[in-house]
Amino acid sequence: MRAILEELVELGYKTIAIEQSFDHSKKEAGKRGTEMFPEPHSIEHLRKEFEDKLRILQRITILYVDVNVSHAMSVSMNLRRFNLIAGQPKTDAALTHCCTSFSGDIITFDSVAGARLLVNRKAYQIAVRRGMFFEIKYAPAIADSSNRKDMIKVAQNYCTKGKSKNIIFSSGAIHEFQLRGPYDVANLAFIFGLSEDQGKNAIDRFCRQLFLRAESRRLGKTIMFVKSKGPIVFSDSSDDNNESAEEGDEMDVLTNDVELTGDSQDRKRLKMS
Repeated sequence: MRAILEELVELGYKTIAIEQSFDHSKKEAGKRGTEMFPEPHSIEHLRKEFEDKLRILQRITILYVDVNVSHAMSVSMNLRRFNLIAGQPKTDAALTHCCTSFSGDIITFDSVAGARLLVNRKAYQIAVRRGMFFEIKYAPAIADSSNRKDMIKVAQNYCTKGKSKNIIFSSGAIHEFQLRGPYDVANLAFIFGLSEDQGKNAIDRFCRQLFLRAESRRLGKTIMFVKSKGPIVFSDSSDDNNESAEEGDEMDVLTNDVELTGDSQDRKRLKMS
């Protein structure tokens, strides 16, 4: 892990997320209200080591097959300790639920198992309106040609059904040699059917929006207090109105003087005639 983080620093990344997978479909049913999700791995030593170089987040990817995962997520305390939550559906019903009701941030797919699940247009649009992001991992495409074909198929499905909206790129790397720089990753957009701007947003703008959305989901409704460090100057609107009224009076006086001057000149003309 340390070698991967050092390589990410060399490539110029500032914020990364360490993924932790959990298969909910293999979890035995327990008592109602019991904790089903694991605790985040301890990475405090890595955060201290790369404190001034990287911002390290923790992410959990939940593999599931039905909608029963929703209740387990709502009562879980361990789940709230993760910075990012991703859903990886294993069935068509789970894919529809992930787009419409999943309480997470990212929708991903298993690049090794193949592109067996394809999202429909309606579910894709609902996911975009909810602020969800669709993830494409590039490291499996580099490692295996068959995975590359499946990922291109999924990416083309995103392009056809949703015009490749809310797409983000991540590495999914298990070795430092599978990592690529930001500009190289952005160039992969053409292979996955994205435009140049969409490729740049997939590694920059949308990732920032994802982090902000995840933080707002974790914190919920909050109250903020703004405190000023210097003096605050308030303008008095009544003084401005008085000044404008005085200026108006001065204009009226000038107008009256002009009118009086005009009347006196007319009287002189009448006397001369």
